[in-house]
Amino acid sequence: MNYLPFFLNMQNKQIVIIGGGKVAERRLIRLLPFKENITLVSPTSTESLYQLIHSHKILWLQTKCHLDHFKKADVIVIATNDPITNQYVMKNAPSTAWINAAHQAEAGNMHFPIAIQKGKLQIAISTGGASPILAKKLKKSVEAELPDQYEQYVDFLFEARQLIKQLNITPPTKKKLLHEIVEKPIYTQKEQQAWIENLKKQM
Repeated sequence: MNYLPFFLNMQNKQIVIIGGGKVAERRLIRLLPFKENITLVSPTSTESLYQLIHSHKILWLQTKCHLDHFKKADVIVIATNDPITNQYVMKNAPSTAWINAAHQAEAGNMHFPIAIQKGKLQIAISTGGASPILAKKLKKSVEAELPDQYEQYVDFLFEARQLIKQLNITPPTKKKLLHEIVEKPIYTQKEQQAWIENLKKQM
């Protein structure tokens, strides 16, 4: 397996989704946080995809795929059931593009793992194509372990870490404080605010 899990900064990345079916719809849903940079190319679409396109104001080129549509793309999602179109895109895609090929996963150079996101916390799960069912099962198990307050808690950890880094104390003491708020989680907003205020007083 030649894939390395990592997170890609999608700011200003041009995304092209080619296809108008269920797979294109699923990929679009995953990429909606970057909707300003998405272009969808397909002569037709499913009704549910059509609703997504219009409710999120996605740029939809209602035509057959052409080189001009993806020659400057940073991320290309190939999600058609037309082998000729799929092969055309694979052959002509920019060498620098990240390509997700739904028709033949190994033909592309990126996959969409099962993902869990709670604010700044992101967890990706993949079985390398061995069992999507297992990946979904693992997602449910992980989600069940995360308290409802976890998004707020991670935001608290972020703010606390920024303040601790600025304190005039030794590196080991900073490390001890960082470990403390993870080993003994502080979930209530009142306690978090008190902790932050205490750090600010030490600055």
